[in-house]
Amino acid sequence: MTAVRRWPVHPAPTPGEALSSWLRRIAVRYEVHLEDLVVDLGFWPGRAADLDTCPPERFAQELSTRTGVDAQRIRKMSLSGWSPWLLDRTEPDPGTFAKYTRQFSVLLPAEIRWPREIYPWMPWCPTRPAMRACPHCIATTEPPHPYELLWLLPLTLSCPIHGCLLEMWTKSVSYFGGWERRPPNPRPVPATLLAMDTRTWQAMATGRVQLLSQQVPAGIWFRLMRTIIDELGAPLTECRTANRMIMWIWKQAGHSGRVGPLKWQPHEGYSIDSQLRTLEATATAIQLLESDALTGRGTNAVFFRPATAPDNGWP
Repeated sequence: MTAVRRWPVHPAPTPGEALSSWLRRIAVRYEVHLEDLVVDLGFWPGRAADLDTCPPERFAQELSTRTGVDAQRIRKMSLSGWSPWLLDRTEPDPGTFAKYTRQFSVLLPAEIRWPREIYPWMPWCPTRPAMRACPHCIATTEPPHPYELLWLLPLTLSCPIHGCLLEMWTKSVSYFGGWERRPPNPRPVPATLLAMDTRTWQAMATGRVQLLSQQVPAGIWFRLMRTIIDELGAPLTECRTANRMIMWIWKQAGHSGRVGPLKWQPHEGYSIDSQLRTLEATATAIQLLESDALTGRGTNAVFFRPATAPDNGWP
């Protein structure tokens, strides 16, 4: 039996970097294809996105042995490493959608929301992954440029560090390499969006989020966000008398009506444009709640008021 050899030289992972990004940079260092590198590590050939969702449990330990980077840090470079913050669990469960999006109610009363089961489903894991990045972050790194896990998820709109919107990368190769020649002009992010994204980055970095009057665990923040997204996307017949309030929020966000497909589907199945507009509406709803311009009809709207929120039973 041949002992596993440690790789002599490799780039260190950057804060928040996606696993596929780090492995791609290692592959470039050794002048091999990413697919060959992951097969050597015992990971079956597949999409790079699979590395960023749920790689095998042994994968992180094998990569730790080859690089000397702590296995727990490697696990947090993919979605499965963020359970139970971003995810309840990584194994398929028909009840996951209801548990994640129905634990809280903010805009709509809990009793009027229709029960739904979606299988398989993982929160924040897009069915059509899109590449986005902060122009400033890319400009300050050497190619091949690292990209962050959060940039791959329909969860944020901006980079709070540089205060600019994330920009789309539409090419299938080089991973932002063309930005050295023609970088996109950084666009400032509106304060409403920046406030929401700052809390999301805070959740990922510290495990807690500062609301108006209290700190809450990251898991609560992500589920509150996903609840509001689901409420904003509810069919108007489901909203009942609250449909005018929902449409008003969309208009305050700068949209003439609710975005998304005509037939209901979860946020993760939307096109990237619809996902980003829904996040804009979510940030608008939170700002309206916190400024007391809107009174949510759900029990947990109190999280966005100055008053102390009641015991919510979160473990």
